[in-house]
Amino acid sequence: MKMNIHTIKVLIEKELLDSIRNRWFYTFLAIFMVLSFSIIYMGIIKNTGLGFESFNKTTASLLNLILFLVPMITLLLGSTSISGEREHGTMNLMLSKPISAVEFIFGKYCGMATALILTITVGFGLMGMVVAFKVSIADAKSYLIFVMLSILLVLSFLSISMLISVLAKKRITAIIVSTIIWFFFILIYDLIVMAAANLFEGTSMAMFLLVSILLNPTDSVRTLAIVNLGGETIFGPSLVELTRMITNVSSEILLTGGIFAWIIIPLLLTVFFFKRSVLK
Repeated sequence: MKMNIHTIKVLIEKELLDSIRNRWFYTFLAIFMVLSFSIIYMGIIKNTGLGFESFNKTTASLLNLILFLVPMITLLLGSTSISGEREHGTMNLMLSKPISAVEFIFGKYCGMATALILTITVGFGLMGMVVAFKVSIADAKSYLIFVMLSILLVLSFLSISMLISVLAKKRITAIIVSTIIWFFFILIYDLIVMAAANLFEGTSMAMFLLVSILLNPTDSVRTLAIVNLGGETIFGPSLVELTRMITNVSSEILLTGGIFAWIIIPLLLTVFFFKRSVLK
């Protein structure tokens, strides 16, 4: 179905303005700026005095926090977007206009994604510009990679949260399911994988680990961070060693493709279930 670009643009602008007017926008912007400032400041101090340590270690430290924080923020906000409008009755008003399911979902997704990306780029970008004058080009590139990985993490979990928002009929249900999803992907999943890895060895273990990483967007981002930013002391030597077993140029491309699959597939499922449950 052909999408109306003007309709999508209006929906994006509405969602973006609603986000900027919301208190959470400035709260999370402040959180990202504080995290950025505190971690980068610690990276300036050496044990023997003042100066920059490995900037890769600093960005890896910050990413380790982001892997916990960003999925939670994104899931809670995205999962209440459609379910919240359904409860307040605003969705029926919007759907009274000639808007297709694809336009509605894509517009809301892009609007929320723009708002979340804005908080990340502003929160991390300001500190990035400050330290850019004191680090090498390679370190500045590492910081840029870190920002891009954070954005990919936002986009993937936003797609998941949109799917939750369509399937959940009530806002509170969406919040509970989002919390469970976050708990599973961030805290439980790796424990299950590490336990199951003992059943494999050699090439079969490498294949198992690659598949398990692809099945979790957080692990995919973490693995790409290890490859591009280092971080043996941040992520743990055992995880780094396992990552080295499966990582090369082709697997990096595969992992990046896996993250994009987490962005696209849940979004397509969101459109499908939106048509069935809302536009039936």
